[in-house]
Amino acid sequence: MKKMNNKGQVLVLFVILLPIFLLLLIIGIEVGNTYLDKTKTKNTIKEIITNNLNEYDENTNERINNLIIKNIKDIEKKEIFTSEDEIRINITQDKTLFGKKIKIEYKYIGKKEQDKITISEG
Repeated sequence: MKKMNNKGQVLVLFVILLPIFLLLLIIGIEVGNTYLDKTKTKNTIKEIITNNLNEYDENTNERINNLIIKNIKDIEKKEIFTSEDEIRINITQDKTLFGKKIKIEYKYIGKKEQDKITISEG
């Protein structure tokens, strides 16, 4: 019996699987970056609300606006409502995912009741 030559099989398998592996890697990186940006923006908004509810004065609205401009990128629209015991921040961001523009909305309400601060999405 003649033995078959199997030397090229691994090379063919490698050539077929390499593009699939690279595609999955690119998808993972793209989705991961978008997730990290979204998490960073959420945490920034929560921190802005917490700090400004503790230090509320007549300049709070302007201070919040400056902090948002400084720390959050790609803002399409923002709305800020402040009072002594409540801060509402609504932000819409333009992001690119796989070459397509998407909009991400963040709506947070921070309330201060008896020196206790609660922040909720809404």
